[in-house]
Amino acid sequence: MEMNDDLLISYLLNETSADEARDIETWRLADPANEVRFKQFQMVWDTSTILDLKEQTDAKRSLARLKMKIPSHNRERSGVLQLKPKADWLKAVAAVILISGVAWLYMTSRSPKNLRSATDQVVKIDTLSDGSVVTLNKNSVLEYPSKFADKQRLVTLNKGEAFFEVMPDRDKPFLIKSGNISIRVVGTSFNVKIRNGAVEVIVESGKVQVTKGDQKIFLEPREKLVVFEHTDVLQKGMNQDFLYNYYRTKEFVAEDTPLWRVVEVLNEAYNSRILIKNPNIRDLPLNTTFKNESLEDILQVISRTFKISVEKKQNQIILK
Repeated sequence: MEMNDDLLISYLLNETSADEARDIETWRLADPANEVRFKQFQMVWDTSTILDLKEQTDAKRSLARLKMKIPSHNRERSGVLQLKPKADWLKAVAAVILISGVAWLYMTSRSPKNLRSATDQVVKIDTLSDGSVVTLNKNSVLEYPSKFADKQRLVTLNKGEAFFEVMPDRDKPFLIKSGNISIRVVGTSFNVKIRNGAVEVIVESGKVQVTKGDQKIFLEPREKLVVFEHTDVLQKGMNQDFLYNYYRTKEFVAEDTPLWRVVEVLNEAYNSRILIKNPNIRDLPLNTTFKNESLEDILQVISRTFKISVEKKQNQIILK
């Protein structure tokens, strides 16, 4: 009895009768070479099943269509069970399915997924695929790929504030898109904040390049840049305090820091509405460090330090 290609395809598709299935099993046991050839057929089917290529290559439908094209006279059997050693059509089918499958797996493994990290009322720390660490402040949104491309590491800060500690890689610069500006670094640490249509960049270590339109500027440690939405002018200055770090360090460090600046950061950190009603106290310098203290305790220290009153009125806190 002759074993033909069409019968094996039917067997793989579970379309053989009990007698035909028994013939195939007998043929497989008759010669190790027969089993090798059967495994090659089976590999095609198993690969298509594992890959689940329903949208790209439906193995079952492909084999079924191929089966329909095989001339009916190929179904004739003789008394010798023997598979043709060189089945050109099988090579073609195997090549198409295997190459498609390998290509699909390759592209899937290399195609990064777009991830989105968002915070509400809790600060969050994310480690990116290159080892860079991002600390997201409350009410912030960062988008980044699961795996960076070959030529650059691109992330997007859509909202809020983030501190970046970038792993050095001179061959693959780290890029942050925020609004209509671009921040380019190799290995450094810096803070980026989006607020009221402006983007603020403060460098802690290393060197940062900020670009908007045709304008480009470099920032070094302790330098600060605020880029406004409706201007292309880039002008840097010195950062005067360490209060920007409060959401990472849980500390409010004031060193000759004017009261208005301390109040500005406290309003951000505690989602409060502190108002300075007396203009004569706006620039009073504060020298202290608050660590893991409540807003009420901080306001008591400020009140005693400057001998000013703190009045709570509805949803406002008034300093005067």
